[in-house]
Amino acid sequence: MRLVRIDWKGHSRWGILEADSVFSLEGDLYGDFTRGERLCSLSEAKLLAPAEPTTIICCGLNYMPTVVQLHKETPKEPALFFKPTTSLVNPGEDVYALPISKDVCYEAELCAVMKRRAWRVSEVEALDYVLGFTCGNDMTLFELYERDGRLTRAKGYYKSAALGPVLVTDLDPNALRIQGRVSGETKQDGNTADQIFNTARVISHISQFTPLLPGDVVYTGTPEGGHCPVKVGDVIEIEIDGIGILMNKVAMG
Repeated sequence: MRLVRIDWKGHSRWGILEADSVFSLEGDLYGDFTRGERLCSLSEAKLLAPAEPTTIICCGLNYMPTVVQLHKETPKEPALFFKPTTSLVNPGEDVYALPISKDVCYEAELCAVMKRRAWRVSEVEALDYVLGFTCGNDMTLFELYERDGRLTRAKGYYKSAALGPVLVTDLDPNALRIQGRVSGETKQDGNTADQIFNTARVISHISQFTPLLPGDVVYTGTPEGGHCPVKVGDVIEIEIDGIGILMNKVAMG
């Protein structure tokens, strides 16, 4: 099933996408729901990020080619960092570069959105706590990481976490082709099968120290070619098999 969150008459509303039509979602998004009346066509809908998180948590260095690219040691456990909810960006809206850094990069990622509270869950059961999967773009002010020696400013800045376009509920996250394009040029072409820690392992690991709540978002890392510099005016496309294309333009914030 494909779920969307749209701006409907000035309010956020969840819907079910079938072919080119958006139908109302009746019931509990995180429990039992059914398809309601047709609202509009997809082309008429203003898409919003398909998650309403209290927490956005990301896994870095999760593809071996990326570890090699950055000359890092292979992590023994998932390497995690947070982004604030103010970093969230809707499909089609601008992601930001900022004047405090001249080195802005993008990263194509598979993201999981949680459907129920996950606290100390095992890797075997972790995916049972996931509502669905979507595309993510983890923007980074890489110069600030080099300057600070930590990720708070470099990763946690305003309008740096694009998400969308849809949320797919019945997808196996373990062997999905993931591509990143900058102004039409392919910069990344990888597969989630190459992750060091698969999605279930990442979710389980997170849940050992903090609960993941319904709507929370987990970014699962970027394949080789990430940390690719972009500039104001560039159009970034993240495409993942079975999900679609997330597109955002870089603007100066």
